Amino acid sequence: MTVSRRVLGGLLIASLGLPGMAIAADTTLRFAHVVREGDPAFIGAEAFSEKVTELSDGRIEVKLFPAGQLGNNRKLFTQIQSGAVDMSFTPFNMLADIVPEFATITGGYMFEDQAHQRAVLDSPEMGGAWAETLLEKGGLRILSSFFYGTRNVTTKETPVRSPEDLAGLKLRAVPNAMSLATVTGLGAAPTPVAWPETFQALRQGIVDGQENPIPVLHAAKFYEVQKYLIKTGHQMSALPFLIREATWQSLSQADQAVVMEAALHGQAVAEEAMVTFTETLESDLVDRGMEIIELSDDEIDVFRTSVRAQVAEDFDGSVLPAGLIDQIHAMTE
Repeated sequence: MTVSRRVLGGLLIASLGLPGMAIAADTTLRFAHVVREGDPAFIGAEAFSEKVTELSDGRIEVKLFPAGQLGNNRKLFTQIQSGAVDMSFTPFNMLADIVPEFATITGGYMFEDQAHQRAVLDSPEMGGAWAETLLEKGGLRILSSFFYGTRNVTTKETPVRSPEDLAGLKLRAVPNAMSLATVTGLGAAPTPVAWPETFQALRQGIVDGQENPIPVLHAAKFYEVQKYLIKTGHQMSALPFLIREATWQSLSQADQAVVMEAALHGQAVAEEAMVTFTETLESDLVDRGMEIIELSDDEIDVFRTSVRAQVAEDFDGSVLPAGLIDQIHAMTE
């Protein structure tokens, strides 16, 4: 039988003869997100919370509200802006509501690899400047961000090797313009569904498939309602540890340093979990009945060409500054 850390803590207090209320936090940060236990982001949030407690000697508590307890990502975005919560994993595509350039971070076939995406996020002229604009216009501060995997398509009944194979299929899409453009470019009919409702939408046939990194779809148990995993690798995801600026400014400089160090720790833990889980969970998906379809370089090129054309049509020179997408692509050339 596993004994929880909370129980062990209580036993330690009792063994020391200390009253149960002897340790109390001076500050509580409310951190809400939508991911479930077993997801790398969930693990990163827990690591952040534990590190804050450790570094502050218990003066700061991070109260976690996981698995959509307080609503979907859109509702949480509203809540962090209003101050109902202090922190969240608001996706970059939602932050694009305030700073349009953040849409590139989850753009279809935008990056060659994780290092390419990190270079854009860390660039003073790109990610750094966008973060400053987010702070000025939205009152939201990015503490750190982590690689959240490469998205692949899954379907219930249809093996897929080309955009034509996805024609007529309803693919659950994150309800934002970049994701809709990417799924359209893949060849499917994008169907927005909030994350907490996705499993039931797949089970009930409201949508035929979805697209997510392997650890995310595994944690969500999509193997119970999907047959095929097609390794399109069409989007690289990233998530920020986001804090409301008013909350940040309410902290002392020492406590700000604690929270920042903890966010960098949470970033490292989440990224390590994502990479490790991606490498190890494929075989478990097969054991659970999924069939994995590996695409050739030529097949990937067809998807890449179609998606990039759709993204450029919908974004270049309108939503995004003209030439920004080409500038990002050229960073690895």
